[in-house]
Amino acid sequence: MNGGAGPRFDLARKLTFCGAVALAVMLFWTMADIGGRLAFNQPIHGTLDLVEVTLVLVAFLALPECFRRDEQIKVDVFDAMLGPRRLARLVLIGEVATLAFLGLLAATLLEPLADAYRFGDRKPDLPVPIWTLLAAIEVALVVSIGVVIGRIAVQLRAALQDNIEPKITARRREEEATP
Repeated sequence: MNGGAGPRFDLARKLTFCGAVALAVMLFWTMADIGGRLAFNQPIHGTLDLVEVTLVLVAFLALPECFRRDEQIKVDVFDAMLGPRRLARLVLIGEVATLAFLGLLAATLLEPLADAYRFGDRKPDLPVPIWTLLAAIEVALVVSIGVVIGRIAVQLRAALQDNIEPKITARRREEEATP
């Protein structure tokens, strides 16, 4: 609960849950397909298409939560060489570059999304319209953009308050403190 205001609607968390459901569907469908092949020599029609669809959903629907938790793959080459202020600036530059990249991805996806909807493209073996997959990717990208904007706002607020202690430096201190 949020200070008596009721449960907060969290779109990033809901998308992650949908991605987890897609992963479970992929897992159980694949198990049923393998079981059907082994037991009855009869594979399930459309397994490849279903795995493709659910894989797209798993990857993109988890993206906003990944950005929120700051769990993307990073290479900390310069962290030890920079002071806290410069490191905070570098992290902020990285966030702005991430925002620009996500914006570019979201913008360039609009035309294929409109074309897939207009022409009624579908997966070959399953009656899944391709525009629904592209729409799910677009929603995930837009929510990711919102999450990254929120992260940038937090970093700018901290910089303005002279409270520049980046998470990386704090994490480094914790690692040095543990034996």
